[in-house]
Amino acid sequence: MSDSSIVRFRQVVGVALAHLEARRQEINDLNVFPVADGDTGDNMALTMRHVLDELDELERANGDPPRTEIVREVARAALMGARGNSGVILSQIVRGAAENVVTPPGQLIDPALIEAALTHAADRAYNSVPEPAEGTMLTVIRAMADAVAERPGVDDTGLGEHLELLGRVS
Repeated sequence: MSDSSIVRFRQVVGVALAHLEARRQEINDLNVFPVADGDTGDNMALTMRHVLDELDELERANGDPPRTEIVREVARAALMGARGNSGVILSQIVRGAAENVVTPPGQLIDPALIEAALTHAADRAYNSVPEPAEGTMLTVIRAMADAVAERPGVDDTGLGEHLELLGRVS
């Protein structure tokens, strides 16, 4: 028996949160724009923690809702749980990626879909900021989308492990 959609979405959000938690201080130390307040990693992790908590609540309340409902809840939870500017931008990245992932029902998540999701996420994030500044998390999400676009297949860069997990979301 395969995992339900909500379980698979929760796994993806959990992996993202684990990576943010592991590098939280590094991200805090990198934060210099617009001010060096040193809380970007904290804010991003808290935002994703809220998404994970809301997915748990959705599962308790609705069992296994349709993917469209899960995506809607993920986008809402990311925005409502956003902490600081970085959390708001992250919520737009999450929303953009989630919207794209749910679009093709039944399609496995593959590198082409990840590329499209990251591109949409980057576009959404850039469009959410009145004056986008390069050298910020906007640049990072765009670079991620570009990197996936340059590598049409899964290779040994470590991306394959994450794509394998993401592939179970469909």
